[in-house]
This record gives sequence, structure tokens and C-alpha cells, in this order.
Amino acid sequence: MGVEELKICITASVMLILSFLVYIFRIPNPNIILLTGLALFTSLYGYGAGVTGGIITLIYSMFFFSVDNSFIHYEPVNFEKIIIIAFGVIMNIAFIGHLKHKQLEAIWKLKELNQILKLDNSVLEEATVTDSLTGVKNRFAFRRDYTSYERRNIIVMMLDVDDFKTINDTYGHTVGDLVLKQMGEALIDVFGKAWCYRYGGDEFLVVTDRMDDDCFNSLTAKLAERIGTFLKDDGTPIGVNFSGGYVYGTVRLGDDLRLMLRSADHNLYEAKKAGKNRFVGKEYSHIYAERLKKDPIDTGV
Repeated sequence: MGVEELKICITASVMLILSFLVYIFRIPNPNIILLTGLALFTSLYGYGAGVTGGIITLIYSMFFFSVDNSFIHYEPVNFEKIIIIAFGVIMNIAFIGHLKHKQLEAIWKLKELNQILKLDNSVLEEATVTDSLTGVKNRFAFRRDYTSYERRNIIVMMLDVDDFKTINDTYGHTVGDLVLKQMGEALIDVFGKAWCYRYGGDEFLVVTDRMDDDCFNSLTAKLAERIGTFLKDDGTPIGVNFSGGYVYGTVRLGDDLRLMLRSADHNLYEAKKAGKNRFVGKEYSHIYAERLKKDPIDTGV
């Protein structure tokens, strides 16, 4: 049984019970009670319930006001009452049913607007936390995600493109932007968008759950392979390398993640100093990280 059929059954049942009660108790003006019931169910359930309640109201009124309950013979005054009741039933169904119909239309429109707003908010939120050039999340997204890394055993990796200024100077900023775009696509492909951020310029950040060394080395090798095959729009390969610095450990204290960022950035610097195109990684030490020279990266979160 569908919802509409159920509403009609409820209306019919209650209206029949009301008709029985007014008959048993010999209510002098049963139409008042029945019209009230009709108005109630029309306002609750709409036209279908209104027509059902209206038919029952008319049938009982014809029974009650007819001579010897014949449904056929009426005294003039009672026949006038039947006409008035019929008019009241029709107006009741038409007016209240129309209002109910408008109410349902308004509810459905409101639901549609809510769905549109949810979709728009989702699109807006995605645009707000996503770097438009590279497709990875931005620093605003990292600030939002910051607390989600608390009490987790993670790897924090900072990486950037080696000699990116030379690429810009040699090929132009359009190609430089293409390199950054492909860098973002490679990071998403290897690590997943949930873990990757553009931290500024050609610098990227990956914060991911801790994994064994073989798995992590496999991912970084896959990333290096992807980056090494970057192409210009005309299909010409671009010789691109990158360096990375990372730390691994558990975020226990409130400033651990900030210090892990500092340590990862320091290890990136060590990778650059050692000749670039390589990774330098260490286990996180809170004491060691605090001793490192404070870097502007600390103000980023």
C-alpha cells in the first residue's frame, strides 16, 4: 500500500468512526463535526483525503436528514441543509486542498533549494581548499586538516622541483605552470589527494599515515618516474627532477606537527645541499626539531 492509499484509508476509517459516534449519540447537527473532520484531513493529507472525507460526510448527511433515513425523501428545510452541506464540502475541499497543495509545492521547492545549496556549498568548499593550478589541496586546507593528524603515526614530507627557476627562465612561466600542474597530478596519482598540499610556489607537502620503508620507497620511486616523464604541450620531454625531505613519527604534543614540518623542511634543505634529486629522511625528534633554526614555514599553520 502506497502512502496516498494509506492516507485515504486513515481518513475513511476516522470519518466512519465519527459518523458512527454522531449516530450513536444522536448529535443534533452532525454535519458540524463531520465537516470539522473533513477540514482536518484535507489540511493534513490534501485532495485525496478531502474527497474521501467529503463523500462520507455527504452520505451520512443524506442519511441523517432524509425522511426515515431513506436517502431519497427530504423535508424542504432538510433538503436545503443537504444543499448547504454539499456546498460546504465542495468549498472545503477546494480551498483547503488548494492550500495544502501549495504547501507541498513550497516544501518540495525548499527541498530542491536545499539540495542546490548543499551542492553549491560542496563545490565552493572544494574550490576554497583546492589549489586551482595543481589540483592538490592548498595551505588553507592544511590548516583545516591540522588537528586531524593529532595522535597519529605519520610521515611528513616536503618536496619541490629542482632548479625550478631555471625551468621558468629556459622555457617560460607557461611551461613552469605546466610542470607544477603535472607535479600535482603525479602526487595525487601516487599518494592520493587527501594527503597532498601545495605549500607555496614549487613547494609541496605530503602528510600520510606511516608505512613501512619498502612501501614508502616504492611510492617515492614511482613519483620520481612520473615526474621524469613530464612533457610540454607539444610533446617535448622536460628534464625534471625533485628533492624531498621527510620525517616520520607520532604527533603526541600540540606543536609536534609544526616541528615535524620544520624538520622535513630542514631535511629538504639537506637533500638540496647534497646534490638534489634525492630524499633525506629521519625519525622525528621533538628535542632535535626545537633546536633547528626557526623557519618562516612555522608561521604557515
